[in-house]
Amino acid sequence: MSVKLRKKNLAGGKKSLYLDTFINGQRHYDFLKLYLLKGNDAKTKAANNEKLILAETIRANRESEIQFADHDIIPSFKRNADFVEYFQKLGECKGRSALIWKSVLNHLKEFSGGTVQFKNINELWLERFQKYLLKRITPNTASGHFGKVRLALKLAVRDRIISRNPCDKVDNIKLEDTERQFLTFEEIKQLSVTIPEKETSQQVAKMFLFSCFTGLSFQNLQSLKYEQIENENVKFFRTKTSTWQYVPLSKTALALIGNTVNCPPGAKVFKTPKDRQCRYILEKWGKQAKIKKHLHWHIGRHSFATLNLTQGVDLYTVSKLLGHKKIATTQIYGKLIDSAKRKAVESLPQLEL
Repeated sequence: MSVKLRKKNLAGGKKSLYLDTFINGQRHYDFLKLYLLKGNDAKTKAANNEKLILAETIRANRESEIQFADHDIIPSFKRNADFVEYFQKLGECKGRSALIWKSVLNHLKEFSGGTVQFKNINELWLERFQKYLLKRITPNTASGHFGKVRLALKLAVRDRIISRNPCDKVDNIKLEDTERQFLTFEEIKQLSVTIPEKETSQQVAKMFLFSCFTGLSFQNLQSLKYEQIENENVKFFRTKTSTWQYVPLSKTALALIGNTVNCPPGAKVFKTPKDRQCRYILEKWGKQAKIKKHLHWHIGRHSFATLNLTQGVDLYTVSKLLGHKKIATTQIYGKLIDSAKRKAVESLPQLEL
């Protein structure tokens, strides 16, 4: 095994620094994106010398890392690395969920003072971080935030920064049951007969009704393109579970998007304004339709689930339609149906006995 620092001549007299690693009979090269400039003046020499020192440090660390790996030991320079910085880099690659990771990052920075070494993260530190979260945000949000930290530490084990995940011995923050509102079919019908006249508002209204009959999330609805409509089915990628979902389209759902034969495949199905404007239109439409419930995008998804369960569709099928990985997530809607049944029975006229 060997790790050597080498130089490659480039045009203009520059030299690229790279590592030549030979291990287990195989050789590979890692270019460090460090370049030595041409010149003999004091400033250039000083800059080149600093880059050589940095490159040699990287080489020594890489060689040490390989040697430690042979003995299944984590080198100290990894354990001394900053977890907050590692978490930030992970969050920057999370696409649509990047905002959530950024929120967790802000809490991590405030709690840790901006930095914390991997070696200092233990069960006690994690429990203290849980208490910090619970004082500032709701238990359900805190549970989700702590889940991101748990995942980051799991990835750190994969990247051989730490040998085990300290979260494995820390209980999750318990989720609280929250009341999820949904629309009855009568309420959805009332909305359908009061669709606004303005084109922009119509697009928002149709997109919401489409959610009620497909269960698609706001993000999936906003990015939905005609090429995703195939043989009376809609396919979409659910970021939350990292899976492709296929949902059959009912006659109502098909009517809401109209004839798609001559539509450009890459064009969006619903041409809606920005998020804030969409929320404003949705709330205004609900008031005009005399819906007492506060309309928001998730209520469309909730309504799709409860409508299916009310019509006798089994929990497993509804779970698949919603793209849930765990049927326990879908069981929340089953509780909503039980609550609705109870209210219906209690609303009946009673005998005085």
